[in-house]
Formats: sequence, structure tokens, C-alpha cells
Amino acid sequence: MSESTAVPSAIKRSRRGPLSRGKRLAFAAVAMLLPFVLLGAIEGGLRLAGFGGYPPTITRVAALPSGETLYISDAPGPASFFFNNANQSGSLNQQAFVMPKPAGLTRIIAIGESAMQGFPQPPGLASTSFLKAMLADAWPERRVEVLNLAVTAIASFPAKSILRESLDYAPDLVVIYVGNNEFFGAYGVASLNRAGRTPTVMRWQRAVRSLATVQAATRLLIPAKRQGSLMEIMIGQSFTGAEDPARAAAELTLRTHLEEMIGLCRARGVPVVLCTLPANERDLAPLGKPDLTGLDAAKAKEAEDLLQQWRVKVTTEPAAAVEALNKVVALAPKHAEAHYRLAQALLAQGDAIAAREMFGKALDMDTMPWRPPATTQRAILAAAEAAKGPDLAVADLREAFRAASPDGLVGWNLMDDHVHPSLRGQALVARTIVEAMTRLSGPMAMSKEAAGGLPNDEAYLDRLGDNAFDRYAVQHGMRSLFNIGFFKETNPGAFERFERECKGYEESWSPAMRDVLRKWQDPKTHSGAKIPLGGMMGRQLIRDQRFTQAEQAYSTAARHVPEYTSLSLEYTYFMLECRRRTRGELSAADQATADAAIARGNVLLSFGGGKSPTGLTERYMGRMQQLLGRWAESIPLLNTARERLGGDELVAADLALVEAYLKLNRADDAKKLIENGIKNAGQFSDRYRRMLTLLPK
Repeated sequence: MSESTAVPSAIKRSRRGPLSRGKRLAFAAVAMLLPFVLLGAIEGGLRLAGFGGYPPTITRVAALPSGETLYISDAPGPASFFFNNANQSGSLNQQAFVMPKPAGLTRIIAIGESAMQGFPQPPGLASTSFLKAMLADAWPERRVEVLNLAVTAIASFPAKSILRESLDYAPDLVVIYVGNNEFFGAYGVASLNRAGRTPTVMRWQRAVRSLATVQAATRLLIPAKRQGSLMEIMIGQSFTGAEDPARAAAELTLRTHLEEMIGLCRARGVPVVLCTLPANERDLAPLGKPDLTGLDAAKAKEAEDLLQQWRVKVTTEPAAAVEALNKVVALAPKHAEAHYRLAQALLAQGDAIAAREMFGKALDMDTMPWRPPATTQRAILAAAEAAKGPDLAVADLREAFRAASPDGLVGWNLMDDHVHPSLRGQALVARTIVEAMTRLSGPMAMSKEAAGGLPNDEAYLDRLGDNAFDRYAVQHGMRSLFNIGFFKETNPGAFERFERECKGYEESWSPAMRDVLRKWQDPKTHSGAKIPLGGMMGRQLIRDQRFTQAEQAYSTAARHVPEYTSLSLEYTYFMLECRRRTRGELSAADQATADAAIARGNVLLSFGGGKSPTGLTERYMGRMQQLLGRWAESIPLLNTARERLGGDELVAADLALVEAYLKLNRADDAKKLIENGIKNAGQFSDRYRRMLTLLPK
């Protein structure tokens, strides 16, 4: 283009004049809004793709023939709080209930973390199971339901969210037992960056992470798999000194969230029992590294050398140990283990009062505060004081455990590890909650006479099915826990203790039972939830013709698994089959149990379009129909099951089908099934050949 043609064009453009102020403002507004419109479009598209928001903790499952709606607690909701380690989130035991709440039912909801859940005890022997049994005795005129919505490895912020959701399901009482994970755990202050250590910022973090764009970016940019156990991942950092701001932050967040939780319940007219936190004070040494801040290298070495010399002599030479360890404490006043060893020496010397003080200081100075320090206990009591009223009662578990312990010091007698109550401890938790209910007013108030007249612990242990298999499972779990590096380094005696306990059980069982034990210990056996050891041992007991013991094993195992699972149907079937073999027939109550299990199976089948993914649901539904004499009804169930079964399970289903065909005079169908098995079952062909003896001559 030549210069002569360009000039008139420029003059022409200039004659248009500048844009008006309104147009400039509109243009600026559009330019400013464009990024937000774009982000909104991306957010909307990602939400259509399944990102954004959070799944609920409680899920609507199905409409029941009774007209009620079935709900269950589900893991994805709580898992959303574990954004740093989504592949190793805390566990939530499935709880099933119906809405609207049946008339005459008293519903209690338990909120908390692993200590409230009952870990390491199985669900049927958790404190909430003891609580339900005790309330049944105290209130024989009522029907009581206790829903345990506790989640392992969460702090108070996630617990508050779960509580808020659960209040929509008509609880009559809420029990809160939370605070052990305020430092390490989902939304624990030591697991978040420093900017996220206040209740307000936690709420903002939760809101921001609900955005679809954030969730998609997180999945894309952050590796999905983290190494190590959940407990190791929870640590985040291994040193929280006495002056670390995280300690004050943990106290503030716990108190704030507890006050808010009580307020949420009060707004719905729901009374609350708030629990303090017991811990293993006497028998567990501090877990964190020693706090030697402020000491020069020479003094630090002198303190460590002196401690090393005397830590093994605290019980054999207590007087000399007290003198030496006082020097260590003087040299290193923030050294948690020095205070702990001094406490041991004082206790061995007979000075329980001074020992209690030193054990308390050792716990408070532990730089890995997995046990609740005094500030945590103070936060709970402060929240209770701030929200006091006739609808709030404190269950002081810490003092109850001390009162039930020698010298007022809690140890292995009531604890399985650092903060999780033993089986006896679970019973004491429940008993203390019942006692706290005597200080409530209104319909949930417990009379002192009823609370004081409860049976002893042995009666409840027997009723709930205490047994050697579950005791072994707990000991094995603790042996594995204390084999983790920092546990074994700080408390080698704990690993040795549980190793001895486990070997004692193992040596008492037959070689065949030890084979079952080895299979149970293999992680591959537990592809989903943890399978109760009793549920696996039951089959060996049946093979050994020990039907009474097998019935007990299956009866207890059935209480440890969720109702709406094929495992529940399996254990219920074998329990009833063992009863039939020992008693000759099923009682009316047993028949009702079978019918209820079949009804649960029908709900399970409705999830998968009429078929279960494994065939096990149909198999055990069919077997229970046979227990009830409904041979014709069992055949379609077993035929559907065998499509997806293999190995031993298929052989067992075919044997059940043969029995049904013969009961219905369909010997030709039975023969065809047996011949097919002989021809195609490979290593199992001999078992089909033995079925030929069942055919009529």
C-alpha cells in the first residue's frame, strides 16, 4: 500500500471520535467479567464431568417394603477430608438405619475418631455396643439404636461436619468423643500449613476445595499414591515443641469446634454427652524426639548420656535412679523421656503422687502429641463450661480411667496403645457415658438407680461375644502397630508384649487353625473391609465337627460386619446351620433371623440390577431358603449364583442345588449337574463324583 492511499484512511478513522464514557465502562466491565465467565464455564463443565462438591456421609439406599427408607453411612463423605492422602483416608464403619424414625425408637449418634469408633476392637465389641446393651438393661421399656459415625484419623473440624449432617436423621442424643487428632489427622493443625490453623481458615479451605476446578487440578497435579501406613502419613512433622504455636492453635480449634457442635445440637433440641480423653500415661514412653532447645552441645550430651545409663535401672535401683534422673531433668527441663523415666523410678520407690505429676509432665512435653496434652483436656472442659446447661453432660473418661487404674495411672490395664481403650476400657467408656446421662434433664435423663444397677463387665462381655479369635486379632493388630519404626524405637517393650501374647494364642491352636490364621494375616485376604478372624475360623471348626464353637464364632462375626453385605448373610447362614445341626431344628426366632437376612439380600440385589457382582449374596440367600424348607425358592438363587462363582464356592453351591433337586424329586436335573461337574470341574471333579452317592439307586 502506498503512502498516498494510507493517509485518507487514517483521516477517515479519526473522524469517528473517541468512545463515549459509557461505552468505555461497558467495555472495561466486559473485559473484567470475561475471566469469571470463562472460569464459570469451566466450573460448570467439570461439575457435569463429576467434579465439585462433596459426597455425603449418609446415603439414601432404597425404599423398603415397609414404606420406610433405608440409609447407610458411607466412606466417600469422610474421605473427602483427606485431601492430602485421599488413597489412605480414615475408615467409617457402615451403619444402617431407616427414616422416618420408627415410633418408640430412641436413636443415639456417636461422633468422633478412632477412639469413639472402638479401634482396635471389632465393631461388635466397641464402646457403642456396650452402651446399647447397657441402655437396654437400664431402659427395658425402650428400643435403643446406637449409630457409630466415628471416623479414624480425623480432627474436630471433620467431626463437626459429620455431626451437622447427622442431625437431619432425628437423633435423641449425641455423644461426642473427639480431640485425639487435633495435631495429626485430617484437618489437624500440624497436618495443615500455618495459615490454615484457625477455624475460620479451615472453613475457607473446605469451601475452596469443593470447587470442581480445584478438585480437577488436584487430581491432575498431585500424585494419587502415597507410601507408608496411615499413621505414618498422619504425622506430617515429628516435632512439636513446648512453645510451638501449633499447641495453642490445637487448643483453640478444638474448643471452638466443640462449642459449635454443642450449639448445632442445641438448635435442634438434641442433648449432648461430651467426653474427655483418657490416655496411656504409665506404660507408654513419649513418642517424639527429645526437646533439647536452648541447651548447648555439652549439656545435651551430658543429659543424654546420663539418661542412657539409668533408663534401664528405674525399677531395679529406684532410689539411685531418682537422684540421677533429677539431674537429667535439671539439665534438660523440656526432655519428655527424662520426666517419664523419673516418674517410673518414683513409682517404683512407692511415691505414686510424685510419679503421677511426672507422668503428666512427660505426656505434655511429648513432641509427638498423639496423646492428648493438658491443653487438649482444658479445651474440652472450657467448651463444656461455656455451653453448660441441662442438655449437656460431661463424661469424664480421663478421671474414670484413672479411678479404675492402680495408683491412679492409666496403662495397659485399660488401653491397647496410646489412646485407644482396651476391651475393658470400652466397657468403662460406655458405663461412664451412662453415668453422665444421670446429669441430663428431659427424656434422655437416666435415673441413678438404673445406672448403678447395671450388671458387671463380665455379663456384657459374655453377651457381646468376647472370644479368643477377636482377642488375638486385636493383639496382632497392636503387634503390627508397635512394629512401626518410631513406635518400636521409643517403646520396644510394647512390641515384645504383643508378640508374646500372639504367640501364646498361636501355640494353643491346631495346625489346621494356624493355617487359617496365616491366610487371615495375608493382606490379600482382605481386599475390601477387614474380615473377622472368627468368620474364617468358623469353617475350620465345622470341618472339625465342633458345631457349638462354630456357631459362637459365626454369631459374633456377624455382629462385626455391616448388615448389608454378603459377609453378613454368610455368617448368619452358617450360624443358623450350626444351630440346626446341634439342636435338630430352628426355633421361630431363628426362622425370623433367616427371613430378615433374606430381606437384606433382596435389598443388596437391588443395587446391582438384580444380581450381585460375586454371586455370594444369591448363594447364601438360597441356602437360607433351604434352611426354611423352601427348596423351590432356593433353586433360581443358586443357579444365578453359580454363574459368577468358582472353586470351592461353586462346588458348595452345586451341592446345595443337588440337594434341592432331590428334595423336589428332580433326580435327572441333579444327575446332569453332577455329570457336568465331573467332566468340567478339573481338580474338583472327585467332589462331584462323591455327590453321585446322593442320587437314588
